[in-house]
Amino acid sequence: MKLFHSVWPAVLLCSFVVFTIGYGQDRGRGVDSRESVKTSLPQGENASATKNISLSDLISLAEPPDDEKNDSRYDKQRIPAFANPLGLKEGDVVAVTGWLHVVRLMGDGDYNLRFSGDPASADHYIVAEIPDVDDVPQNLRPLVKTARDFVQSKVLGGKSPSRQGTTIPNASYVQITGQLFFNDANLGNPPGPDNQGLQRASNWEIHPGLAMTLAQPNR
Repeated sequence: MKLFHSVWPAVLLCSFVVFTIGYGQDRGRGVDSRESVKTSLPQGENASATKNISLSDLISLAEPPDDEKNDSRYDKQRIPAFANPLGLKEGDVVAVTGWLHVVRLMGDGDYNLRFSGDPASADHYIVAEIPDVDDVPQNLRPLVKTARDFVQSKVLGGKSPSRQGTTIPNASYVQITGQLFFNDANLGNPPGPDNQGLQRASNWEIHPGLAMTLAQPNR
C-alpha cells in the first residue's frame, strides 16, 4: 500500500506533463517553434503599411535560399531578406485575397484558416493563422480580437471553429492581412496530400493574421 501511495503521484505528474507538452503541438519543432516570430511584427513595422499581393504571387514566391528544415538559426529571428521579383521578405505586412474554405481551432488556441483560389475546392491551399489574443503583444491584441470576431460572426454564423476543422459550405471570399511568415518545418517534405486529400500550395503563410474583410470576387 505504501508503494502504491508513493508511485501514484508520480504517475499523475508524468501524465500531466505528457498531456501539457502534447496539447497544441501541431507543428514540427514543438509548441514554441518560432513562437516569438509568428506572434509579433518586426520592431518598427507598421501594421497598416500593407503590401497587396495576389494569391498566385504568394504561391509562386520562392522559398528562402538559405533556410533549412527546422532551422534553429531562425527560431527567434526572422529569415533575412533575399532577392525575389516581388521584393518581399518575412515580416512584411501583406494583404491577400482568396476563398476561405476551412477554419480549425488549433491546440494552442490559434484559428487555422485554409484558403485557395478556387471557390469549389480547398486544394492547393494557403495557410493563415490568427493567434489566441493572449499570445500576441499588447499593441496587436485589438487587431487580433477583431479578426477572430470577424471569423466567428461573418464566416461561421456566430459559432466557434471546431478542433477537427469547420468546413464552410459556401466558401467566403475574403481578404486577410497579416505578417508574411515562412514555415520551414515543412521544408524537404515531398509534395503530397494531407489526411483530407488536399495539398498545401506553399510554405509561406500569413501569421499572425491581423485583419479580415469580405471581398468582391472578380467575375
